[in-house]
Amino acid sequence: MKRIVKVTKSIAMMVVAGALMLACSQALQTSYDYDSSVNLKQFKTFNVEPESKNEQDPLLGSELNKRRLKDAVVEVMQAKGYKLDNNPEIMVRFMTDVKERQQVRSNNMYSPYMWWYGGGNNISTYNYQESRFILNIYQKNSDRMIWQGWASGKVKAPTKKDDRETMVKNTMADILRTFPEATLDTYSRK
Repeated sequence: MKRIVKVTKSIAMMVVAGALMLACSQALQTSYDYDSSVNLKQFKTFNVEPESKNEQDPLLGSELNKRRLKDAVVEVMQAKGYKLDNNPEIMVRFMTDVKERQQVRSNNMYSPYMWWYGGGNNISTYNYQESRFILNIYQKNSDRMIWQGWASGKVKAPTKKDDRETMVKNTMADILRTFPEATLDTYSRK
């Protein structure tokens, strides 16, 4: 009896651990790139707009999500010490897109007992959509890109309105995490 309880607990722990690993693997992956010849800490003012050069995804790039993205970027940049300005030093432009992806899984089932149980190579494919949120930061006077950050992965639709805004804000904060804060020596009050 004790052995059955012990085995049941072990199986339950493996199921919980597997579920946690699966939940963690669904998170968006973030990364960034920048122009190393530009001192990113010299800027103090910014403005935000959608990227006009690329076509937005109809769902992620909807008017509602554009407002959410803009509000989230403004909030995160202001929390970093930057001032929203109509004549900014840097322009933050955002875009979204969705790519069709396919994952191929192979399960090699060959064994020494293949003649008894059967066996072979079981191949399956899984189609999914990968979403990307991209922030491009341009130096206003030259319109030259100086920093780019992005998050990509599978996005689950949140269930409540507040969850959508929270998800967008957290995603923008994750993307901008590596962008430097405005320093006190470059910060000026108007």
